[in-house]
Amino acid sequence: MTLDLRLQRAFDNIELVSGIGDPRLGQMCIMSLVACLAGEEHTDSPATASPLIRSFAIPLNDHLPREARQRLKPFAPRIIGTNDGLDARRAEILRTTLVQEILPRLSHHCRRPAGARRGRLGRVWAGLRRHYLRRQIARLHAQAEMGGGRPVLDLQMAGMGGRLLGLCAQEATDPREADWFWNQAIGLLDRMCEVGLEEGRRQPGTPRPDRLEWLEATLQARGPRPETPAGAQPFWLAFAGLSAKPGAPGN
Repeated sequence: MTLDLRLQRAFDNIELVSGIGDPRLGQMCIMSLVACLAGEEHTDSPATASPLIRSFAIPLNDHLPREARQRLKPFAPRIIGTNDGLDARRAEILRTTLVQEILPRLSHHCRRPAGARRGRLGRVWAGLRRHYLRRQIARLHAQAEMGGGRPVLDLQMAGMGGRLLGLCAQEATDPREADWFWNQAIGLLDRMCEVGLEEGRRQPGTPRPDRLEWLEATLQARGPRPETPAGAQPFWLAFAGLSAKPGAPGN
């Protein structure tokens, strides 16, 4: 059986979940899947991964709806080997895209009417959510405009960017607008994973065959994958400050 076929079979039997998950149950977040494929211990902080990509990917993983989250699986092998000292370039890609494309759309999104709400409590809650998003967008704008050269600030910018893209997609009342936010997030992750490959600074990430064999045996022994509730992380978790923090375990 070829490596690509084994990887596809593993993807078919793995569910990406919000939280670090458990590989024995076939449930992992994007970063614990990276760790598994790279042969590391069960963690959402794999040594093989770019810290900037991790800071962006964890909140993105945790805020995506269940079905959309599965789109992250193909990035797991691509993230292997990205801890290559090139995060300054990745941060510049992220910063430029945020300032020129995403932040203007985010600001417009938060100025639009929230739609009809029933009752005083609903109107208050809608106002609190919009106020929270506007504050976070202002903070992200400030982080992005500070410029590069400060890795800690770059990690904060990446974490805030991933979280806000997810939250605004959840808030979108138009499915096309939600798709725009998700597609921007996926596109950014794609571009950050490509850094270093075009000039041969590193080789494409490759899962360890023994890890694929272990996954295959474990998932076969487990049997049918259990169903889990659909949907994204509730907005109130992020609002209460309980969602993933940039640069810290989000699970």
